[in-house]
Amino acid sequence: MKLRCNANSIRLRVRKSDLDVLQSQGEVSAAIHFAPGIKLEYVLKLEQVEQPQASYTEHQITVILPAKLAGNWINSENVSIEYLQAYAEGQHLQVLIEKDFPCRHTEEKDLQDTFFELAPKDDLSC
Repeated sequence: MKLRCNANSIRLRVRKSDLDVLQSQGEVSAAIHFAPGIKLEYVLKLEQVEQPQASYTEHQITVILPAKLAGNWINSENVSIEYLQAYAEGQHLQVLIEKDFPCRHTEEKDLQDTFFELAPKDDLSC
């Protein structure tokens, strides 16, 4: 799973193997290690909630997806789930969870673990 951040937005890009773990265990996680004992973890979870939720606590970004919504998305050709989470009046965090495509400008080590079959044929970005 990959994490990309930009001003007031986070994007999780998941591979096929990530979705297998998410379906079987209810969550998938990864971490960025800065030094021994210092890391930023990011977690994608399935729960019985009405709408997606994102939070940050204790050096962990957690994105929760409604199990039914996620199940429909995982088993379809839909590429992404996007939502806006308000955190102050008129301000929001954009959260995007998407199936990972292979990078076109670098050689992909494991093409079969990406959603290469859903990738636009003329898109030159990752």
